[in-house]
Amino acid sequence: MFINNLAYEASAGSGKTFMLVVRYLSLLFKGAEPSKILALTFTNKAANEMQERIVQTLEELEHRGELDEIVKVTELSRDYLLQNRQRVLNEFLNSHTKIMTIDSFFTQILRKFSLYASLMPDFSTSSSQHELKLLSRFLKEVSVAGKKETLILLSLAFNKRFTDIFSLLDEFYIKFKEIKHIKFKKQNYRVFEEEALSSMAELKKIISSCKAASKTALKSVEVQNYEELCAKAWIGRETLNYNTFSKCFTSEIDHLLTKIQEAIREHNRAKEQNFFYAIKELVDIYTKSKKALYMDDSELSFSDVTYLVYEILNLIEDSHFLYFRLDAQIEHMLLDEFQDTSILQYEILKPLIDEITSGKGIFDNGSFFFVGDVKQSIYRFRGGVSALFDAVRRENDTHVEKLLINYRSQKEVVAFVNELFEKRIKNYTPQLVREGAKGGYVEVVQNDDPLEEVVIRVQKLLSIGANSSEIAVLCATNSDGQALKEALLAKNIEVITETTTKLINQKSIKAVLEYLKYLYFDEDIYLQNFFALVSQKVRPLKKVDFNEAKLLDVVKNIIDEFRLFSDDFNYVRFLNALSKYSDIESLLFEYERLDLSAAASQLSGVRVLTVHKSKGLEFTHVIVMDRLKKAPPARDAIIYEYEGISLKNIYLRIKGRESIDKNYENALKKEKLLVHEDSLNALYVAFTRARENLFIVTKSKDSMFAILDLKIGCSGSLDIQKSHIREHDFAKLQAETGALEYKELYYGTQNDILALEKAQDEDIKSINFGIAMHYMLEMLGSFDAQSISLAKEMMLNKYGAFLEDEEIEDIENRVSMLLKNKTFLSLVKGECYKEKAIRYKNNLRYIDLLVKSNSVKESLFERWNIIDYKSALSYVDEHKKQVNYYVNAIKEITGDEVDGYICYLLQGSIKIVKI
Repeated sequence: MFINNLAYEASAGSGKTFMLVVRYLSLLFKGAEPSKILALTFTNKAANEMQERIVQTLEELEHRGELDEIVKVTELSRDYLLQNRQRVLNEFLNSHTKIMTIDSFFTQILRKFSLYASLMPDFSTSSSQHELKLLSRFLKEVSVAGKKETLILLSLAFNKRFTDIFSLLDEFYIKFKEIKHIKFKKQNYRVFEEEALSSMAELKKIISSCKAASKTALKSVEVQNYEELCAKAWIGRETLNYNTFSKCFTSEIDHLLTKIQEAIREHNRAKEQNFFYAIKELVDIYTKSKKALYMDDSELSFSDVTYLVYEILNLIEDSHFLYFRLDAQIEHMLLDEFQDTSILQYEILKPLIDEITSGKGIFDNGSFFFVGDVKQSIYRFRGGVSALFDAVRRENDTHVEKLLINYRSQKEVVAFVNELFEKRIKNYTPQLVREGAKGGYVEVVQNDDPLEEVVIRVQKLLSIGANSSEIAVLCATNSDGQALKEALLAKNIEVITETTTKLINQKSIKAVLEYLKYLYFDEDIYLQNFFALVSQKVRPLKKVDFNEAKLLDVVKNIIDEFRLFSDDFNYVRFLNALSKYSDIESLLFEYERLDLSAAASQLSGVRVLTVHKSKGLEFTHVIVMDRLKKAPPARDAIIYEYEGISLKNIYLRIKGRESIDKNYENALKKEKLLVHEDSLNALYVAFTRARENLFIVTKSKDSMFAILDLKIGCSGSLDIQKSHIREHDFAKLQAETGALEYKELYYGTQNDILALEKAQDEDIKSINFGIAMHYMLEMLGSFDAQSISLAKEMMLNKYGAFLEDEEIEDIENRVSMLLKNKTFLSLVKGECYKEKAIRYKNNLRYIDLLVKSNSVKESLFERWNIIDYKSALSYVDEHKKQVNYYVNAIKEITGDEVDGYICYLLQGSIKIVKI
């Protein structure tokens, strides 16, 4: 049966997207127009996945599990659904659908009504405004408004860095609607200091005149200033009738204690009021600065868009008319990940939801549907309030059903998560295991060096056949992730991080950007960088007049002229992104803010990411790593006290204040409880990312897992499925597509991989020396003395700043000796491929020099020589293993005969070892 007003509590892996698609298709089959269904998600990935699933489900409806569920929901027959699915598909594909992120929806509203905000509708959006521009504009506005002193005093009086104050301004800017009912008044807090010290002086007089006073009692009333008074251990006591003061105790002492406490309490409140009063003044200037900036640049952050949409729809006189126009286009609403919705976002959507659920207004057959999981509410720092899910359910009298079957994880993972969180998370309902999910493996291991343990676990998974791209390591912080990345790279393990996945950090795109920089700035370094990145010999480039040529055409010409496109879809993404840039200047000075990910097909390696970034993702093997350092104390300057979804009050965090201020104490208790819930929710999210195997690496002290009381040990069986394509499937695939063809690929230069070699055992000079020498060898146009000069010059351009004169001379001597070595010269006769990248067993590896030998003319097979350069005899065994790996890879890829050589360029001699 179709329920018009419905919500699902969707635990991790319980088929949330499945139910969203069922709901959407049920509406279509019941006659809803696609253009009048609004489906909002929180990420583009989720929106794209939903659209793809809708189309795919309609195309394959008779084979999809969604079919039976749609039958149940719509009460329409299977035959009817199958007969009408092509019509529904055509209507969907030919309609202006509204499946998008909540930010995109608000952006559409603002474009429609942009003139109300004095904006042109062609504004652009990004995750944040340009911080440097905003900072500069803000400081100018502060100066003009005569508020420089306010800013300086605020920083000094409350011991806050300017960056902290700037963050607070943004907090208040985003929460303006929630805070507006709270009034702040400037007060003189010094008078309360005087009252406290005056009462303290009377107390000291009583104790000093008491002959029975102990040394401890006398010392306890020694106070030089207000700060020392506040630091006294007895300040928070209900009475001073205890050991220290008992021999001198009178009722007057407690009376003075009460007066001191009241003065300190009022002092804190007055100081708090002054702080918020000053912040409010500066927020008004901050808001003015943001508005001026986005009006000048026509660029808004997503928070700006939300702010302006709320302002337009709620604060102007004819906002009812605007809502009328919106409502006329929306009959059904579907909301994904509802627990992550901020209060301000909900306030914008609320009138539309009310209209739909009332059954009145323009449409009386509308429907409201949302899904979420309070257990996965981990974005409180972004304005999310976990109580929103239940509050909206109550407000709208929404029928709620729970999705309890876990379709993601194996039995052992589900059982482990249930056991851990059933008694720790409020209203937790254990998940059920899907049919057939009988396996899985969970291990909790303790090691006070988490990095070491994680590397061991990754190595073990890889050694037993795991695909590196199916392994994810979840960390507490970005800095922990960076440390782990370096540890994995040092063991020759490929790593994918948020930084490496960015489009602008891909070598193919870096090359194009270096080319454009050369054309614009006319600096030789950019020319050298470009040819180094595309692995081609340096040659002159034609100049371009950007006043006549279109930027998009220039980039297309670069790709064509240098034959850069070879199934690298990053170029396609980059060309699409160029439409945002009006000219070469806007690209070169703003491209670092381009927040696009590289094509997934171009990435390979172990994923390293924070727990918060892992939300919404899933991986075959998940390792959750403990914090590397002790968690810092709470640093948030402000405590927000909520009652349900309403902000009741805000407090300035002051050390020790809770001992004398009950209201503050209660707010602090609520905050600590929320922090505890946040921690539990984050760990729930982390553990539920695993499909097959889950590893938890914990420390014995200061562990972020301490709240779970984990038991060291394992359950289940570690069974690695080596490939998603079984052997008979692979044979079939090969028969259909023919033999695999070897194609030369280029993914980077030697400096990308040299740092992977035992960096912790070598000093930085040795690393720089090795990288520079490899780069010079790579830049040799041919293996003769005439090429040395140019290769040396290119090496100096890139690495000269890191080398001493004697090191430069040593590198040149070693390369010169190599080019005179008869054995080496005989090995390089043929087609030479420098810095050759190969994919083998789902891993990406680089070969210094791969030579298709021309020494064998009559053989049925080609012969290949693999040459690996080394600058020292350290780690000989590992060098041999490495080259053996290359030999096996090339043999399997080509089917030809392959020889491997290690070429040691030593100081004074060349040593060539055949493997």
